[in-house]
Parts: sequence; structure tokens; C-alpha cells
Amino acid sequence: MFLDNMDSIKDLNFIDEINDSSNLILIKNRLELLFWNKNPEVSEKNGEEAVDERDEKKYLDYLRDYQERLRVYGVGDTELFPDKIDYLTLILAANSKNHNIYIKKLAEEYAEKVPLEEGDSRVNIWEFIDVAANSRNNDLHLERMILEGNVVLLNKKRQSIYNFEKIRLKIKNYVDMVRNAQMHKEIKDLLVKKSEEAFDGIKIDYNIESGIKVITKEYSGEIPEDWHPPCMREILNDILSGGSPSHYARRSFVVYRFVSQFDPNLRPIEEGTITNRSAQDIATEEQIERFLDEIINIFKSVGDFDVEKTKYYISHNIGYKVANHITHCEYCKNWRDDGGKGLGYYCRPDSTCSRKDIIHPLDYLCHNINRHVKKSE
Repeated sequence: MFLDNMDSIKDLNFIDEINDSSNLILIKNRLELLFWNKNPEVSEKNGEEAVDERDEKKYLDYLRDYQERLRVYGVGDTELFPDKIDYLTLILAANSKNHNIYIKKLAEEYAEKVPLEEGDSRVNIWEFIDVAANSRNNDLHLERMILEGNVVLLNKKRQSIYNFEKIRLKIKNYVDMVRNAQMHKEIKDLLVKKSEEAFDGIKIDYNIESGIKVITKEYSGEIPEDWHPPCMREILNDILSGGSPSHYARRSFVVYRFVSQFDPNLRPIEEGTITNRSAQDIATEEQIERFLDEIINIFKSVGDFDVEKTKYYISHNIGYKVANHITHCEYCKNWRDDGGKGLGYYCRPDSTCSRKDIIHPLDYLCHNINRHVKKSE
């Protein structure tokens, strides 16, 4: 894994390297392979096998061509040069809107290469806890594991999950460091520009857009990412990078996104009374169905994704068909002291969160909408 060889490539002049057109070609090739859809949907069932074989051949041909280009451009360096391209790819991906799904796809690629042990693998309990605690994957809860002294025993299924999460967290850490690195605006603008060039034409099968379109009497348009509260941004980032937020976090996220689009002033409790509204009280059936499609597309990147189950749970959360009322997004106090619901991790308060009138995630959004409206007047 190229991240294990960072000492060999960390001293590169990455501006010169990224401006090198041959490197950009290879970065684009690398992304093409990473996001290659190896399971294209076909309408005729009888043609599935033939389509799979053709696509697999195309992929292998493209992979061989890429490896040959690496050999030629790298002048025979088959070790450090490919690592350099992976490193440059990470830098550009980190500066793109696709950074989260890049983390997931790269983690999947590397995790597939880790051999699974026959029988149970043995993992040091503290190493396991470090990965499990930071991944927040329900399938890695320690109480569900078989322990033998200070060792956790993992069957093949859990080995696979553990390997993926361990690699995902490592990649995510590097991507976050790149995204948060302090740099001159000119350099940042260059990286964003080059990342757009690198991703141009790359088909992304997931919804990586974080913006929400709102149409209310106060504001109409797409909400910028930083208008959303940190908790909602963190959950979205976690989902898109292949994480598995708790069901409580998912529920609050779903309801927040739904209500924010159609009635951001709606709260779980109004004038001391629990609000009892259904999805169709604030949106049309067409709008609701479109929302379901959008949110399902977001959740595709979650490890335990199932279309029908996801659609059912989302419909239940927003009070549509299978339920008659919106379940609501948790108040801020319940995020800070979550009672083990898996909300606290995503609660990263900023200065706006500390305002006395911000007691619910939707208050944060409304505050930013109102602030924008006042500036525009």
C-alpha cells in the first residue's frame, strides 16, 4: 500500500508533479480503474454473463495498459513511481467533491487484496478496539465478539469487515490531513482545478453532492455545505466514505435532510406539544419519491446497504406510507449526551452551535438562511 511508503515520496515537489501533464494522464487512468463499474446493470438476464465477461476483459485490458504506461513513464521504476501516482491521486481526490467516495473505493480495492484466514483470525484486543471505536461499525461492537484472553477472534465475515475498516480509517486520516492542510489560496485553487480535470469524465455511481435545494418563502436555492450543522456534515462524510453510522444517527440525518428541504422551521415540539406531521403534510408525493431516490443513492455506499430495507426505514422515518408521522431529528442536547446512541461522535460544535438560540440542527440551518437573507436585503 502506497501509504506505507510515504517516507520515500513525501519530499516530492507536488506542485511540479501535479503540473506534469503525463502525471495527470496517469492519475486520470488510476481514477478510471478505481471507479470502474465491474457490475453493469443489464436489462436482459440471459445477457448478463456475456456482458460481465466483456466488461471484465475491458477492465483487464485497461489495467494492463495502465501498468505498461506506468513502466514507460516511470522508466522501469515499478515500485516508487506507481506509489507516486497513487500519492498524487490522493492529493487531488482529497481536494475534490469526490473525496469521500474515493476513500471508500480505495479501501475496498486494498481490502480485497488482504487474504482471509481459514477459521478464526486472532487480533489484539487493543488494536481491535482502536479500529472498532473509530469506525463505529455495528458489526464490530466488542460485545458481539468472541474473546480469548486479550485476543479477539474474527470469523471470515468479520475479518473482511475489520480489514476494510482498518484500511478505510487509514486512508481517511491521510485525506483529512490533506484537506485540512494550511496552504496559500493560489495553491488550493490549483489543486481544485487539477482535481476537476482529473475527475472529468469519471463516472461516479454514488450521490456525492452534499447540497440541499430549498424552496421556502425566506429562501430559494441550493444550500451551501457550510450552512449545514457540523453534525450533519460529519454524518454525510462518514456515509460517503463507506462508514456505517448508528441507526439513530441515520434517522436524524434522513429527517434533517427531508425537513430542511420542505419546512426547515418544523420542530419535534411546538408550543410544548409533540408535532404530529406526516411527509405529505409538507411535501407532494412526487417530491417525496424524488427525495427517496436521492437519499437511497447516498446510502448506497454504506456497507450494509439494502435498497428495499433502506427505502422502508426512510419512509418510516419521514412518515410516508408505512408510518403516519415524521420521527424527527434529535435536539442538540441529545447529541452531546447520547446515551450510547452513536450521536456524540458527530457532534463537533462550532461557534454558531454555541449560540443560545441554536438548540436543534435545523436551528443552525435557519440561522444561516436568515443571515443570508438579511445580507441580501
